[in-house]
Amino acid sequence: MEPQPDGTVQVGDIDPRWRIEPETFQRNFTPTKPPVLTHLLYEIFWIRSCNTWKNWCTSTGLQHAENNFLENHCRVINRRTDPCSITWFLSWSPCGRCSRSIIDFLNNHANVTLNIKVCQLHKDYIRWNRNGLRDLANHGVQISIMQQPDYDYYWRTFVSHQPRGRNDWPWNFSCWIQYYSQQLHSILTTTE
Repeated sequence: MEPQPDGTVQVGDIDPRWRIEPETFQRNFTPTKPPVLTHLLYEIFWIRSCNTWKNWCTSTGLQHAENNFLENHCRVINRRTDPCSITWFLSWSPCGRCSRSIIDFLNNHANVTLNIKVCQLHKDYIRWNRNGLRDLANHGVQISIMQQPDYDYYWRTFVSHQPRGRNDWPWNFSCWIQYYSQQLHSILTTTE
């Protein structure tokens, strides 16, 4: 299948050009160090038609990855009224400003539900960012830390693979996953 006008690709597409390079994925989705660039991998599931579209975007010099998606990668959502569910896989959690933009988007798109899975928490020592995550959760956005099966799924689904045996995803991040999960739980259950 051909990419859609907004760049998304429907499931079943075998063209690897829309996929992320293995080294880029490893550099930006390894929870042991900060990502070089924020990446947002996404799936849009159209509930009535059971179609799923997949693609990714990054932050740019002018906007964070979340706003890049909202302004440039979801034109089709703006044209359709049928319900859809979006899942984001982010290398960083949204900052406070992006959280506000996401809530504004969801307020204008009652047909959309959003699930966010993050690799790491972005500057969670800043109150504005913690409040933004709480506001998202209070607005019905499901926010969680990527689990090991998530990493395996994203690796198989979004990464342009090399011949077998090269660029495999061998790491287990269970201690980092547990650490960030506890941090996120603390943020979402604490009021300031």
